[in-house]
Amino acid sequence: MATNVTEKDRTLNEIIEWCEQREIRGLRLANALLQKHDMAAYAVVKAQIDAYRKTAEQCRSLLGYSGSMPVEVENQSEDA
Repeated sequence: MATNVTEKDRTLNEIIEWCEQREIRGLRLANALLQKHDMAAYAVVKAQIDAYRKTAEQCRSLLGYSGSMPVEVENQSEDA
């Protein structure tokens, strides 16, 4: 199970890094749009930045979490 958690965390970290890179690029673009007073495009980019930030936050909250599995499962036979 430790391997699965390690792989999951590696994948989550890759997603976090990707989101952070996109957020940085978005902030640069948002700044340029704001300087040009293109408020419609600025609003769209800001929404994208927020989505990347929230996705990264969610991934961070899942790091190391493996959930809990029941120790025993009730009888699920067709006769029951």
